[in-house]
Amino acid sequence: TYTIFAPTNAAFDALGTEKEFLSDKNVLSTILLYHLTNGVIRSTDAQNELTVESVAGLKVRFNIYHHSHNNAITVEGSKISKFDMNASNGIVHVIDKVMIPPTGGIVDLVSGNKDLSIFLALCKRANITEILQSDPLTLFAPTNDAFNSLQSHILSQIHDDITKLKALLEYHLVPHTEYSLGLYNKEHLRSLDKRSAYLRLSVSDKGVSVDSYAHVIKPDITATNGVVHVVDHVIIPYRIRYGFGK
Repeated sequence: TYTIFAPTNAAFDALGTEKEFLSDKNVLSTILLYHLTNGVIRSTDAQNELTVESVAGLKVRFNIYHHSHNNAITVEGSKISKFDMNASNGIVHVIDKVMIPPTGGIVDLVSGNKDLSIFLALCKRANITEILQSDPLTLFAPTNDAFNSLQSHILSQIHDDITKLKALLEYHLVPHTEYSLGLYNKEHLRSLDKRSAYLRLSVSDKGVSVDSYAHVIKPDITATNGVVHVVDHVIIPYRIRYGFGK
């Protein structure tokens, strides 16, 4: 018996650059098998952060977002829109996005994106790359342009002061999986920087921003240990921001 996570026609139509994958039979086979798991998993079996192995050999992750602003069960960030459709050889759940198998963990994704090279270099300097391997994890990853747009004296201080640098980087990390469907306006997320206040989210038709100025420009990049959202500004904790002086 099997559990199938079946994307709608609209989900396939909504694919962007990923559509090119569908022309490669081997890649297409992996994508399709990624939507299939052995055994029957009913909606009542789903738990937040539950991972199960797909027939493709890669884990798929459930998340349950229950709050007054949203109510959804997702698998790899894709909302399950219809549950528990029984079949003679298993069960089908309909999802609203095609799940693209992750190419690795968060460290792999950051390492493979040249536009995130400064963030990665600073993580290595602060010796926190091991933290990036935590599971589950959400990373709001600033681009190189985001770091380069910092005033030079701020950039030099966080580069020279390892304690401040580590705090700054940990402020971009949340110790659970927060796909876009789980984010809501005025939500406060606790980061790994325990000394800072919560990350404050703004969610509207225009998109998602963190602490009002860091805009998510590429959301929901799935990793084997969580999810990455690319942001256009470095998110600076208040105590560090105002400790820099003018």
